[in-house]
Amino acid sequence: MASSQEILKKYWGYADFKYPQKEIIDAVLEGKDTLAILPTGGGKSLCYQIPAVMSEGITLVISPLIALMQDQVNRLNQLGIGAESITSQLNAEEVAVVFARCQLGKVKLLYVAPERLLSRSFIQNLIELEVKIIAVDEAHCIAQWGHDFRPSYLKINKIREIFPKATMLALTATAPPKTREEIVSALELKDCRIFTRSLKRENLVYKVQSSQNELDDLVYELKKNPGSSIVFSRTRKQTYEVAQFLLEKELDADYFHARLPNEEKKKKQENWTKSNQQTMVSTNAFGMGIDKANVRTVIHLDLPSSLEAYVQEAGRAGRDGKDSEAILFLSPHAAEEAEDIFKSGLPNRNEYRQICRMFYNYFEIGENERPEQKLEFNFSEFVQKFKLDKNKTLKVLDFLERKEVIIFQKTATYSTVQMFANPKNLNFPKSLPTQILEYLVRHHPGILSDEKSISEFYIARELEKPVKKIRKTLAKLSEAGYIYYRSRELQNVIFLRPRETDYVKNTLWKEFENLQIKQWKRLQDMIYYASQTEVCREKLILRYFGEKPKNKCGNCDVCKKAKAKLDKEQLLDFLKDSPKTIQEILLQFVNSPKESVLEALQDLADEGLVKNSGIDSLIKVDK
Repeated sequence: MASSQEILKKYWGYADFKYPQKEIIDAVLEGKDTLAILPTGGGKSLCYQIPAVMSEGITLVISPLIALMQDQVNRLNQLGIGAESITSQLNAEEVAVVFARCQLGKVKLLYVAPERLLSRSFIQNLIELEVKIIAVDEAHCIAQWGHDFRPSYLKINKIREIFPKATMLALTATAPPKTREEIVSALELKDCRIFTRSLKRENLVYKVQSSQNELDDLVYELKKNPGSSIVFSRTRKQTYEVAQFLLEKELDADYFHARLPNEEKKKKQENWTKSNQQTMVSTNAFGMGIDKANVRTVIHLDLPSSLEAYVQEAGRAGRDGKDSEAILFLSPHAAEEAEDIFKSGLPNRNEYRQICRMFYNYFEIGENERPEQKLEFNFSEFVQKFKLDKNKTLKVLDFLERKEVIIFQKTATYSTVQMFANPKNLNFPKSLPTQILEYLVRHHPGILSDEKSISEFYIARELEKPVKKIRKTLAKLSEAGYIYYRSRELQNVIFLRPRETDYVKNTLWKEFENLQIKQWKRLQDMIYYASQTEVCREKLILRYFGEKPKNKCGNCDVCKKAKAKLDKEQLLDFLKDSPKTIQEILLQFVNSPKESVLEALQDLADEGLVKNSGIDSLIKVDK
């Protein structure tokens, strides 16, 4: 059989492995349970793809990222390595075809989301296969106190009961020591080999920039660092507004968030991946699992919730090894705003108990009762009915799912509508309901006789109305009997335990409170990282993740400030012939920290060597 080095060369064209790829691959091939912690761009996927090629049977890859699954399946098939994925986008017939190909030995790697492990039919089909390796990608999602917890990850260890001889490989980009311990424990890794690679990236520079006007500063940074970029913002609305602003400034930009229709998300991702210039303004839903090496800049407009989240997102820059920057804008009140947002979504003990009580009452479940069947749940309706705070309710229900009290199952990718009345026959005034009905008839042929998938987002965009208003109007039309409307917001709820008021009110409340304290501490660590100006940014990050760096990076804003010197004569020479705007001056001296340039200009103005020429321009004073 060919060696792992020969397989690497044959299929991927690389002559050598990056450390510790080969060591991880050897451990997996020897049947050792393994935890691999490699930074973004460290080549985690090869650590299970090469053993899959070299082993008999199937490698099951568990990942929360549909984009990663699709991208890797396409690339593996292009290389001649059989790969398939089972996602929510496949119907029952398509899933059956995938399993048939697995049975015939045509598939080496089968990618699935962790939620699939909750499906009885999936497990029944999986049992028929010869699973030799189980790879768990984004393994930090299993950590109860991690920044990106997924309740479904807790079920992964059940696969070991079905395939006790299978080797398990867990992979993640970031895992502080406590998170590592929890991954090993939760996945029940036996005699686990742990491999780590330093998070230090010689080509990636971390910067925090104080910003009074983040949009102008954003334009400056993107022009200073031409190339493909990601700009992270907190809200979906902000992604659209910032992208529009950048387009007006003649920068190639687009926006992305999780609520976009799947087809549009796929198209935007493809366009950005192929582009060498485009900036994608996104919530943190974007970038994970997308194989794009030439991202030059990752910019955060708001404080992330934790250093784990920040390093994961910042690490998407410079995977090709070329110079790249991770920039965090820090507005004067950023820390207070982040704390206020955290606190506003934090229920106190009485609110926690009320939400739990109303949740059971919504389904009319009595003490010690447990419904055996799945129940339909509409979150928006629930919040409105009991006049609850949306963010606090989400936090409590997410916690109940973490603790395996309930499980939520999304019922559909799209909303559906069937119309019972043609708008031509209705005597409605020319109002929003009429516009929606006319849109549905025009864009969905056959909707008067069959149920059709619709996108509230597309309707809202064409009619120039908020998505929330479109959903509300559709619901009213459904109540009035003009249409049947099934919202994609509908979920199924499965109750895993009976209603136990004392357990939920007291035992779980203590755990909930403890979780919020830990999350608050992580936010405080993030705030300290951003606000301090004495310690090298990279050293702080490496220490947080358990490393002991000896040297400063020499390139972050803190290190640069310590050695920054600007030649004022060069500034005067640039300003001597004609007035220059502040933006023109900053772009001319891009290699100097912005604060140093502005400070030097102020000094020259104080000395009477430069003067204002217009509102936003300066010129040298002739003497």
